[in-house]
Amino acid sequence: MKLKKLFASAVQHGIDADPRGRKHIEKFLRKIAEKGKKLEGVEKELFDEERTWNPYHDSRILNGTGEEDVTRMMVGIDMETPEIILADRLREKGEKIDCILVHHPEGRALADLDKVMVTQVDVYAQAGVPVNHAEGLLRPRMDRIWRAIHADNLFRTERTAELLGIPMMGCHTITDNLVWAFMEKNICKKQFDGLKEIVDAVLEIEEYKYYAKKGNPPIIVNGGESSRPGKVVATEFTGGTNGPEEFIEKQSHAGVGTILAMHFTEKEVEEGRKHHINMIQCSHMASDALGVNLLIDKWTKEEKKLSTLDVSGFIRVKRK
Repeated sequence: MKLKKLFASAVQHGIDADPRGRKHIEKFLRKIAEKGKKLEGVEKELFDEERTWNPYHDSRILNGTGEEDVTRMMVGIDMETPEIILADRLREKGEKIDCILVHHPEGRALADLDKVMVTQVDVYAQAGVPVNHAEGLLRPRMDRIWRAIHADNLFRTERTAELLGIPMMGCHTITDNLVWAFMEKNICKKQFDGLKEIVDAVLEIEEYKYYAKKGNPPIIVNGGESSRPGKVVATEFTGGTNGPEEFIEKQSHAGVGTILAMHFTEKEVEEGRKHHINMIQCSHMASDALGVNLLIDKWTKEEKKLSTLDVSGFIRVKRK
């Protein structure tokens, strides 16, 4: 399958799992396209045409024309200059690597990370937080993330892939949406008598079991093993990065009893203790690996010959 077709497919799978719903996304994309048509001068020159069909600013083809044939990918959670050089070295030794798939954003995808955080408004709305409260709290956090990223040297990895001639694409919020939907369906919708039962259920998922064996298990960061979960949500799985810690209090007011997360900040844990919300940190890398696996499972239905070389925190787990 062509690289551009694989990526276009990934975008559609991300939309299918998006907390905002496909109709909302398609309406948003139409508005972007209409706005783009009205631009002139330097604004038109700087307009990113990809925004008219790809709502995920942190996911894109980072290097390549898109016409490259892909049947074998080197896949990792974090892929920077050392991993790109590793791919080149493995190619020299005879390993077939048609492209690199990275989860965490690099290059232009990282530059635009703050823009996917609007997804959190709908994630928290499903947990019961009013959208006006979520929007008001989120904007300052988005601005802080933008200023922090703006100072980074963003394009080292992207340039390395260019110089070595290795096609590369990134799928961040796309796969985070998939793991969010998976956790909502397979964990949050079920009934549990205590937090320990939730941890045990998470450990039945192969990626979490693998990381637990490596010393990185799901952990209860607030509450006890026998604490009753109440309403369980997975609000810390998609939306670019952690939201403002004030969201913890808002979820408490909305009746949330337990929050599942890839990871929490220390300020979030402090707020959880203050507002008596149970918190389970499920393991960041295991969660990312799960999301990438869910995407590759969908791809392999479309490209039967697709295979992976697993590096940088990724483990391939196939699901029927």
